[in-house]
Amino acid sequence: MDPKRRDEYHAYFLSSPPTAYMQWPNAQNQHQHQHHNGATTGVTDATTARHLEPMVSPDSAAPSRSISYVSDSSLARRNSSAFYSPQSINAPSVDSPPIQQNYTAYSPYTSMGPSPVTRSNTVAGTVSSLTSGETEQLFSAASTPSTGRPPPAVADVNARGSGTLMPPHPEAESMPMSAIYNQQLSPRTMTSEDEPDSDSTQPTPAECYSRRDVHIKRWSWLYVTLILLSVYSTILSGLWLIVSIVQPRYGRGISTGAGWKLDPSGATLVATLVARTIELSFVTVFVAVLGQVLTRRAFSMRSKGVTLAELAMRNWVIQPGSLITHWEGLPHAGTSLLGALTLTATICSLLYTTASDAMVSPKLNMQDWQSVELKGLVKTSYANPFYVGENCQSPLRTVDPLNWNYSCLDVLFSGQSYHSLITYLTEWDDINKRGNETLLHIEDRPTAKHNLFDNTTMEAMWIETEYSDMKTSIEKHGRVVNNVTLAMPHPGVYAAATDPINNILQPNDLRGLGEYSIEASVASPAVNVMCVNLDKEEVSPLIYTEWPNARTNNTDIPGQKIGVLDWQNDIPVASPKEWLNRTAVDDIFLWGEKYGRRPPTFQLFPIDHNAVTFKDKEYLDPLYLLAKSSSINDYTLCEMRSWITTKCSTVFRLSGLSGGKMQAQCSTSSSSSSSSSSDSPYSYENVHPSSPKDPYIPVPSSDWRNLADEWQLAINLNGGAQNNNASNARMLTNMIVSSSSSSSPENSLVPSIAEALAVLATSTLVAGSMDTTFKHSWTHSQNILSDGGEYEPLLARLKTQEYASAHSETWQAVLFYPVLSLVFILNVLCLSYLIFGTALTTPPSRKGTFSSRFRNQNQNRNRNDETGEEKGTGKIADGLVTDYTEPQNLFCLAINSPPSRAIAGSCGHGPEGGEELKVSWRVRYSPANNHYYFESSGDCGRSSGVDFEDDEGNGGLYGKSYKRLSSRAAWL
Repeated sequence: MDPKRRDEYHAYFLSSPPTAYMQWPNAQNQHQHQHHNGATTGVTDATTARHLEPMVSPDSAAPSRSISYVSDSSLARRNSSAFYSPQSINAPSVDSPPIQQNYTAYSPYTSMGPSPVTRSNTVAGTVSSLTSGETEQLFSAASTPSTGRPPPAVADVNARGSGTLMPPHPEAESMPMSAIYNQQLSPRTMTSEDEPDSDSTQPTPAECYSRRDVHIKRWSWLYVTLILLSVYSTILSGLWLIVSIVQPRYGRGISTGAGWKLDPSGATLVATLVARTIELSFVTVFVAVLGQVLTRRAFSMRSKGVTLAELAMRNWVIQPGSLITHWEGLPHAGTSLLGALTLTATICSLLYTTASDAMVSPKLNMQDWQSVELKGLVKTSYANPFYVGENCQSPLRTVDPLNWNYSCLDVLFSGQSYHSLITYLTEWDDINKRGNETLLHIEDRPTAKHNLFDNTTMEAMWIETEYSDMKTSIEKHGRVVNNVTLAMPHPGVYAAATDPINNILQPNDLRGLGEYSIEASVASPAVNVMCVNLDKEEVSPLIYTEWPNARTNNTDIPGQKIGVLDWQNDIPVASPKEWLNRTAVDDIFLWGEKYGRRPPTFQLFPIDHNAVTFKDKEYLDPLYLLAKSSSINDYTLCEMRSWITTKCSTVFRLSGLSGGKMQAQCSTSSSSSSSSSSDSPYSYENVHPSSPKDPYIPVPSSDWRNLADEWQLAINLNGGAQNNNASNARMLTNMIVSSSSSSSPENSLVPSIAEALAVLATSTLVAGSMDTTFKHSWTHSQNILSDGGEYEPLLARLKTQEYASAHSETWQAVLFYPVLSLVFILNVLCLSYLIFGTALTTPPSRKGTFSSRFRNQNQNRNRNDETGEEKGTGKIADGLVTDYTEPQNLFCLAINSPPSRAIAGSCGHGPEGGEELKVSWRVRYSPANNHYYFESSGDCGRSSGVDFEDDEGNGGLYGKSYKRLSSRAAWL
């Protein structure tokens, strides 16, 4: 309609008195009071005018002062009953019978009580039945006040009578709701055309008078809640990302030990709970921000609006399965930047808890090697027989105070030695049964194993292997020299690892599931066994019965003689000039004045499968054994010595599932220097290198000789003196290597006698190393330290398994690091939007003098008072807007919006096809009705049968908020 004609038409209606109207309850007394005062006609108060519904009365020459403007196109479109179908788009107009204006209605300005509304027998026709020309005539007549002819009567198709119409809010501007919805001028009497007897009224979109503004101010409960959730989600998701990268270890913080510690199951529960809250808060904030972005885009006239596919994006995050069940919107919404962000948020929210379990939740994890300095308690020197005897576990101290320690040691040595030998022979038996291995080199042959505290297996290692090649010894000495050296791990490392002073988590602290490894740079005990074959003539100088003037007795074996009980008294006392008899093997065993050592002396020749031993106080370090095998004519002489070697480190692994294991990690060759040794880079000599002036030279231990003497008594190695044919001696003599079998395949399938003796002697190495020094030599003045000993530092490498926030597989890092990172990034973006992106306007400039700012504030306050606008709307309006993507808000807006041809026919099954899903929609505002509604942005309001008065959002109770929203460009 032409603006000039509309203004004339408006003035025409404002000049007429009000007709029948219906009051709000809180306004009834006010109007009754006006009626008693005679204010029945000519009401000019603007406030009272807003409560009046326009009616056409025969007594009045003009309608009421409020009117709904109806366009020609809308009236034409209402012409057909098939308007809401797609076929009605191009439907022609249908002529309608003339409208009868024979209506009578009761007016509250003429009487206090209501009276029945009468209607002519002729059914009133609606304006919707007029043709386009008749409609133009109608408006021409209405816009000419001089004619005095009222506009045609219009019947309300949604109400039974004027008394049942919902009046406008008392504080709102009056707008005839039925006229807006039906696009027709209302008569004084409004009756239903459909069912005169109907008791129900059908509310129309125009009857929705907005109670509140779409703008939600800052520091409201909703805004504060979203900010708190966003801050919480951002901080914790960032913390979760940092934790997954740093992979902190919690040590005793997560264990089952004493003190304020978190149980492992409780730690996992807490991590899962926090991850779940991060996921929920992230989803809540992201959906809220998504709703804000889409709603502001729907308001903005500078954007393309929103589509149904975009409105459904919130369901992707809340219900990821909707991507499959309702995939039709994915091609339309997922290709945009906002859609890509929403898809990313959907995937991240779906996998976040799983990512947290894989990357952050505490789990047992083995860390890398790290260098540490441990402390070990030291009480005595190596192989101190008195200390070893006093610390033997036995309750017979008071029962047998003189011999309880020796008897305890004999049982200990006997049990441990035979257990080690049987374990060793079992391993050899497996090799012998397979029969497909050639183990001629000592490095490839099995080593000794010993049980420590019944829960830790100690495994030895062969060292100085260059002296163990029998083929080389035969070429050098013309005889078999079976020379082996066996190093055992230091048992003191076990004590240091389990000592609370070193604060190493034990498996018991982790519910029996923990594990750790230590490689300690400590000296290790070693035993050397060298066995040489001699014929009877070569060994005779060493047999007492072969000496001149020897005191002998006959044995039960014919022709065998044995020395008397005190035969050792006949051995000459050691002196610088007394080196006893010379032999053919002096240079092999280093005997004689040249080497400063005397050879041994045996009581008799042992018979086949028997052995005799010799130990004397004049012999400082070795223990000797002479054995006879039935397979060869030679006798075998073995020398046993022990010392502390610096070529090894001790590796200790303790697991709650498989127990403990200690292993000597050594440089196998004595020629290996500290710089070139690759077998044990953490050996004692590599970590503590010696100086050229003071190199490490192994010194045999004389204390060990005393301990070994008790050991040989325990296992009865000297049983050949009684010709007792002991089983251990028989087994040992069967292992004697002959010159013909030294390199034979048969020799590669059985151990040698030197190896077997070294294995048997491991019990002495372990017992003699308990609570001893970790260094290569004893530096204290006392062999047994008082006051319970002292702690010695030992350098080590430590690799512990404890609870840590770390992934266990590489693919987990590849998959879940992006999830944790993207959730944090999206949280930062959402928080930034809530803080900086929710401003409706730009803050006013703060420049200027105080007086000018004060004057501007007063002018703004006066302007607000004059226009009746809400105070404060001229200031910056930061905050949120009503989220029209939420189902309840969307439903209220949609049901109070006019129907649209863009999605005509979708009321039953929903939108179908891409065309309906990608239709753009905007939220519009009618100032005259204070009403928000949806409108297809492509049709610009011409797609429905309802035309609201629209002044570009100007005016109205919430017009300024709408103007700011609609004039601002959308972010995404």
